[in-house]
Amino acid sequence: MKHIKLILLLLVSVSFLTCERDDLCPETTPTTPSMIIGLFNLIAPESPKNVFDLVVAGIGNDTTLPGFSLVDTDEIILPLKTDADITQFALISDTEVDTDGNIIGGNQDIITISYLREDIFVSRACGFKTIFRNVVVTIEPDADNWIQLALPLNDNLTIEDETTTHYFFYH
Repeated sequence: MKHIKLILLLLVSVSFLTCERDDLCPETTPTTPSMIIGLFNLIAPESPKNVFDLVVAGIGNDTTLPGFSLVDTDEIILPLKTDADITQFALISDTEVDTDGNIIGGNQDIITISYLREDIFVSRACGFKTIFRNVVVTIEPDADNWIQLALPLNDNLTIEDETTTHYFFYH
């Protein structure tokens, strides 16, 4: 009986040694990055320039992007779809709203962001993140585009992190 208890104790001890701690994804681990767009003055290209009363909404839904409802900013941070190779947004400058909060005016530009997706394994706890390769932005032409020029940081742009501005819009 003494040997059986010793063997059981040994088996239980060995089983605890093979267990791993709960694997948690640290807050500092890079995840799927958003696209960062800097807004600059068309006449003085080195100077950041605010867009006033900006509203950003995804095409295909009526939801305003959190943090982009009637803001004055010189930077836009856009999440890209990880299940499609195209994401579209409506960027509305000088937005006017009625008393119910409905948009009744402003200058809307539609942008299309196309890219190739690549899923990269981060860790067992964090899973995968998506990076975006060959990112290209096109602006749907209309009679009154407020975005006059869109330039990438470099040719064959890859978005892997959120530490730099990826695109520059001039207005």
